Amino acid sequence: MANEVEERIDVRGDGRIILYKRPNLKKPKWQARISVPNATGYKIVTTKTADKREAERFALDLYEELYMQVKAGGSLQSRTFKQVYQEWKAQVASTGTTRNNGSWASTIERIESYALKYFGSKRMDAINSSDFSSYWAWRETNFDRKLPSPATLKRECTSIIPIFKHALDKGYITSIPKTNTPKSKDQRRPTFSVQEWKKIRDCSTGWVNESHGLATWRDRFMARHCFLILAYTGLRIGELRNLRWRDISSVSKSDEDGNIQKYYIGYASGKTGPREFVFQPGVEVSLKKIYALRCREISHDLEDENKSSPNPDEFIFCHRDGKSINDYGNSFKSLLKFCEIPAEKDGRRRTIYSLRHYYATYRLSRETSPFLLAKQMGTSIEMLEKFYGQVVSSKVAKEITGSKASSIIVKGDIEFPF
Repeated sequence: MANEVEERIDVRGDGRIILYKRPNLKKPKWQARISVPNATGYKIVTTKTADKREAERFALDLYEELYMQVKAGGSLQSRTFKQVYQEWKAQVASTGTTRNNGSWASTIERIESYALKYFGSKRMDAINSSDFSSYWAWRETNFDRKLPSPATLKRECTSIIPIFKHALDKGYITSIPKTNTPKSKDQRRPTFSVQEWKKIRDCSTGWVNESHGLATWRDRFMARHCFLILAYTGLRIGELRNLRWRDISSVSKSDEDGNIQKYYIGYASGKTGPREFVFQPGVEVSLKKIYALRCREISHDLEDENKSSPNPDEFIFCHRDGKSINDYGNSFKSLLKFCEIPAEKDGRRRTIYSLRHYYATYRLSRETSPFLLAKQMGTSIEMLEKFYGQVVSSKVAKEITGSKASSIIVKGDIEFPF
């Protein structure tokens, strides 16, 4: 007991700085336990020395540093951005998916590509709005392939915020700083004209058949039906990627003539939360073709005809092993090239997301109710007005004044080539 008393020192005499040596070590070094006013808990570090005077100087200097840190609004339990990121990454790895059953892969990729390089060694409680302003300026001159757009930087910001929320939950910071994200310029999003889409739709069969007998045939087959469904439902690619067979159901309704029509309903979980959406009549053919392919593949792999149907929990768009297909980018570029459709329009690159924009523009041009369309697409009237204002304004006016508009849920007025 006497030895233990001799190995503990109250440097200031007020319990704020305690030096001690761990017992039963051959060459013990002084440890420091430090507390400061207006902060909870302790900071425990090694002084890395067995010399008492050096340990006291180290501890006093650290006390002053921590005191100023807390006084400036920081936390005693500080961590660097890299340390917090690694904690957060390990945590989401254990949870597996986002709240909407999505993947953290793209978020992690964005953070590790740029934010981790810039903020890595910075203390979380020292990062402020000015640091974010500097970060966005740095990003405009530091990129792999092309100058990042405001929309790209906004997505990066969305990826970074969870790290700060984790730090806040752990007590490493007392508040989340303002990110000062560069504002996007409102502009019409790149899409396809009706004529261009018809050409893509009609040529897509030849694009698939071109690879008949090759290893790429299955990829093109799945990609073709992926693009068709996106163009005729307005789904986001991430929502379609996570769609499973259990998420599909059907309902029957009578038309004005008393004829029974069958409609297919899907259950999507996207960035705006879960919702139901409607497949345009005819799109179910794509679902049936994919289902038939999976039945043949499973029957062949298992050599048992009684087990030839996919599991309800299986992803609709999957590889032969049942894992979700995550990348359609190269297939989309290949299809556009095959159809001789320009990959850019008005200086903006067309992406798979352009199929969603085509759906919105086309449906609005066909007098679809903006309110129903917003519900179908998992967005808001405000977003429709922001990006499709040239089409949506008159449609909103008609809804407000009581003019009749056709419903995307009741009527299917698109003809399909298959």
